[in-house]
Amino acid sequence: MKNRKLRCIVDNCYESGQQDSSSMYKFPINPVVRQKWMDNIGDIKYMNLFNSRVCRRHFETQCFGKTKVFSWAVPTLYLNKQEVVHQVSKPSRNVFIRRCSVRNCPSRSPPERLHFFPANPEMRKEWMEICRLTLDNKWLFICGRHFRQTYLPNSKGNLRKDAIPEFHLGTEEEDPLGKSITSMKSCSNKSIISFKSDDSGIDEESFKERKPHDPCANCLDLKQQLAAALLRVQQLEEKKEQEDTTDSDEEEEHIFILMK
Repeated sequence: MKNRKLRCIVDNCYESGQQDSSSMYKFPINPVVRQKWMDNIGDIKYMNLFNSRVCRRHFETQCFGKTKVFSWAVPTLYLNKQEVVHQVSKPSRNVFIRRCSVRNCPSRSPPERLHFFPANPEMRKEWMEICRLTLDNKWLFICGRHFRQTYLPNSKGNLRKDAIPEFHLGTEEEDPLGKSITSMKSCSNKSIISFKSDDSGIDEESFKERKPHDPCANCLDLKQQLAAALLRVQQLEEKKEQEDTTDSDEEEEHIFILMK
């Protein structure tokens, strides 16, 4: 509904009083932006700005939000001036860069996708203990490198509710995340193959058929040292036996003299 009492403060505005209240905007509260409005419109120093309005005709398209003009908007159109003092300058939006909370993890968002820590207090505490975090805040994130593949979601989903971080938790001396994922998988597969369970048994026949490996230089050196040590032990034992025999002969001779 049009309200003819609301008039645009700009001089000679032909739409003044012809627009409804939703198209008439108050002067901003921010003193810096309000001064820009006053400088562009001009000749309003002694007017009551509390009841003053500026209609939408004097704003550029980029100044409008869903229902109102943005807080940084400045009137620049149809102001009865050849040049305006202040042009519209849309503030640059600060990009919020998220980072993985695990120590030594280089993941950032973007480009990697990060996930929030769980809201459940018990799960959140468990995650913090696993990741060795002491300070809790609402901006705790973690990347997918620390979870099993079965816990990870698709491109738009979330982590499974029972997901637990398990890998590369910042306890290593060097950062292992520089290695490719394939190399990590191959290492894990090798470890599974090389270590058999206690009840798996050993194939004795195939073990016997295996060819012995050629001894290396270190093995030969150790064998020589072992043989020399055994020879030395044998010599010491023989020497001890000879000494024991000599002592026993001297004792018999001494007893024989005493008996005489």
